[in-house]
Amino acid sequence: MPGINPVLAAIRKEAGRGLFFLQFRPTFRAAGRKLAGGITVTEASPADLATVRSRLNPGDTPQPSPPDPAVTNLFAVRRGKITGFIQRVRHPPSHAPYVGYWLFSLQVLHPLDRGTGTGEMLTRAVLDIARANGAPMVYLVVRETNLPAVSHYKKPGFRQVIVPGLEEQLKEEAVRQENRRITRVKRFHE
Repeated sequence: MPGINPVLAAIRKEAGRGLFFLQFRPTFRAAGRKLAGGITVTEASPADLATVRSRLNPGDTPQPSPPDPAVTNLFAVRRGKITGFIQRVRHPPSHAPYVGYWLFSLQVLHPLDRGTGTGEMLTRAVLDIARANGAPMVYLVVRETNLPAVSHYKKPGFRQVIVPGLEEQLKEEAVRQENRRITRVKRFHE
């Protein structure tokens, strides 16, 4: 962070670590849910997408893209502010090994909004949409070292699974990036 006092930068970094530690404590999460209240999940407008893209990619000029009927973009909104984002994508057989319904890009956009139930609401919304569209299951990939995310996805019943074709890609990717992603699936009729 150019131009920022090194002492202030160190304080900010330590405060961030402390907040991260607290956000996984049940007391913090219960208080966060109570204080956050009023979170709604809505389908994104093109303007909403541009807002999130600029937040996730500072400095880039987002290019508008035509709506894709295979993609549902959802936002969590609290007090008029976008606090989270998620995508439900339906891949046809021609997109193998990504076939069927997938959950992508779960983001809680501000550290203070973590632990408020935003991610759970967005995940549930994707599952509800997929189920309403007759999907037998929903897949996702997550870094196995991202323990908070792995724990988050276990709550609604996502289990680790091997998807032939995709597994080979993920192994090759892990060699290049030294960070393994795993596939998880939530089946609706277990």
